[in-house]
Amino acid sequence: MTDSDWDTVTVLRKKPQKSSQLKSEQAVNQARRSGVQIETSSKYGAASNKQHGTSMNTAKLDRETEELKHAKITPDVGRLIQQGRQAKIGLKRT
Repeated sequence: MTDSDWDTVTVLRKKPQKSSQLKSEQAVNQARRSGVQIETSSKYGAASNKQHGTSMNTAKLDRETEELKHAKITPDVGRLIQQGRQAKIGLKRT
């Protein structure tokens, strides 16, 4: 019984740090002091107060000199779609 030391504490399991704790300024400074390499990178369009990012082919479209247009369809197609929808609604009501 003389071998036991009542003043020491043994920690068997520590909780792993959360990712938010690893990103904190305190954790980054501690890593710098210990000599660990730190990689910092920002996401595309980060910190730019835009709700929607631009597509990556914006420069390609800017270089394009030809006028780009979609192929148009005739108004008859729209009328056929409208008639089909109305027929479908008429079937549901009966």
